[in-house]
Amino acid sequence: MRPAGLARLAAVVLVLAAASSRAVARSEGNVNLFGGDKRLKSEDWGPLGWQREYGVMLAFGVERAPVHFAIDAFVADESVDSATFTGDLASLSSREAAIGVRKVWNAGVTRPHFGAGASVIKIEEERVAAAGRVTNKDSGYGVWVDLGVTWRIAGHLNLGVETRYSFADVSLGEGFESRDATAGGVHVGLLIGYGW
Repeated sequence: MRPAGLARLAAVVLVLAAASSRAVARSEGNVNLFGGDKRLKSEDWGPLGWQREYGVMLAFGVERAPVHFAIDAFVADESVDSATFTGDLASLSSREAAIGVRKVWNAGVTRPHFGAGASVIKIEEERVAAAGRVTNKDSGYGVWVDLGVTWRIAGHLNLGVETRYSFADVSLGEGFESRDATAGGVHVGLLIGYGW
């Protein structure tokens, strides 16, 4: 079986295992929507390094397990209308997919969490060139850590705050125009979601 087929099969098995976990043992977890800001390294991205960001964070495991399995995804975009000179950055977007573990402490209504793992970060930029606009993109593998807290309200509703740091290196452009940059950054935002 080809690697792509193995990856699809693994994803199907993971989904089926998660869906049937209640039949095997009681599970617990959280799925939260994230809304906030991502701050990339200003030396690499200038004013477009400060982006609005949205995402989804999932953590689940067997009831009373010391840590939960975590799967997170984030999207951030920013653009400017003032890019007119050759080399100016006109738009920048990033996509992050992360897996890892997350520890959630159950202190009644208040539930602090801490997590870490591996991520894939895709960066796509559009720059002004002499013949128009050129698009550069690359993906990098890196790491992430997060720290936050949610409050469990009305049984299953989560409200909270999240801080996160992710890191990955990417290489953009070709030839003399190529350069290395940092794709991750600092993420800060609010959470709303469902816990069980």
